[in-house]
Amino acid sequence: MIKVPPSTIAILPFNDYWKGQHNLVIQSLHNCVKRDWFVKHAYYCLPLTIGNQYGFVIKSLYDFTVHWNGGINPSDVTIKFDNPTEYGQLFGLQKIDPHFGMGTFTIQLGFILRTPKGVNIMTGNPPNYFIDGIAHMTGVVETDNLRRDFTFNLKITRAGHNIKIHKGDWIGYFIPYPRHFVDTFSVVDSQDIFTQDQVNEEQKCSDDFGVERSTMDPKKRNGNGRRYWNGEDVYGNQFPDHQKNLDK
Repeated sequence: MIKVPPSTIAILPFNDYWKGQHNLVIQSLHNCVKRDWFVKHAYYCLPLTIGNQYGFVIKSLYDFTVHWNGGINPSDVTIKFDNPTEYGQLFGLQKIDPHFGMGTFTIQLGFILRTPKGVNIMTGNPPNYFIDGIAHMTGVVETDNLRRDFTFNLKITRAGHNIKIHKGDWIGYFIPYPRHFVDTFSVVDSQDIFTQDQVNEEQKCSDDFGVERSTMDPKKRNGNGRRYWNGEDVYGNQFPDHQKNLDK
């Protein structure tokens, strides 16, 4: 088995004909801050602008229309490509069909994704990006162990409607994630792990921030407080390791 270097997702094409062609399909979201439905105010929200840049998307190579009649069989979903000849030419790089039924359709790529030891790939909805009538299905794949491809699957949520997908639309999303990382977390009451004085201090900080947001912030330019953006609490204490931009 190959060993993938740290911080790397290796692309292994099914055959050398598609060597280097993954760039037609995969796009990193790094520096992809904008969304066409955002208003100016949304870009003042650092959690959104950072979240917009997390992970990688799969782009459609085609213009096509999907229709689901509401049934559970693969044949209950129809896919019509605007340019069938183009689909025939690129079929080996990106195949789209109603493989599993249940009102879904499947994206199969012409290459394998491999990650370093202990790193999964999680699929899901591209951050803050939506196609009306479509929901991206979430899956977690052990791509350090899997020695074959896997599929991206989309659920049609509006039976009886023609849903248009345009070339370049994001029809898949993935992000690397350490295996077992989520497993270790649990939700506990703060009273079980902190002293009452510590709890009171955090509650007061939150209350003071709420007061600032409702009284002082509306008087500032654009009505926006920038505490979180600047990486500080309501008292001006700086966050350790605050992130305004992705590292690379």
